[in-house]
Amino acid sequence: MSEDPDLPDVQALQAGDEAALDRLMSRHQKPLLAFLYQMTGHASDAEELAQETFVRVYFNIRNFHPRGRFAAWLYQIARNLARDYFRRRVARERRLAEVQEKSEAETALSHDGEDHRIDQLREALLRLPPALRECLVLTAIEGLSHQEAGRLLGISTKAVESRAYRARRLLMKKLRFFEG
Repeated sequence: MSEDPDLPDVQALQAGDEAALDRLMSRHQKPLLAFLYQMTGHASDAEELAQETFVRVYFNIRNFHPRGRFAAWLYQIARNLARDYFRRRVARERRLAEVQEKSEAETALSHDGEDHRIDQLREALLRLPPALRECLVLTAIEGLSHQEAGRLLGISTKAVESRAYRARRLLMKKLRFFEG
């Protein structure tokens, strides 16, 4: 495995150099925000989760050991926060199910065809299981190779391929449901 380009800044942060956190944030903030936006579907939630991710990095940097890449550890923290976000969101959505169904029906009538299809795709993507969604987002939307996505997620290339394939199949089923 090649040298982790973040290692000097990680070591500096572990030694107390807080400017190293700024360098890590500037390097990883955009791709992390894009990942979290695709995971949550909301820019404000993605920003909040990204901030919380870097707060956790700061307070837990001494727990990072360079067996793996810093980026993989960073994305693991973000994934866990996104999963917690979805647990809270599912509970809230159960309480608001009737209101949402009515709102979705009204929204479907008010959109033109293409905007409606994009909304359907976004909704279907958000309803995928998180493990499948993150593989699909990283490979199909963010453009990472299966190998790169596997490194970030801490899983094998084959697992990424399998999950992305399953995500595509589920997504197609969900989109057919919307059409039917």
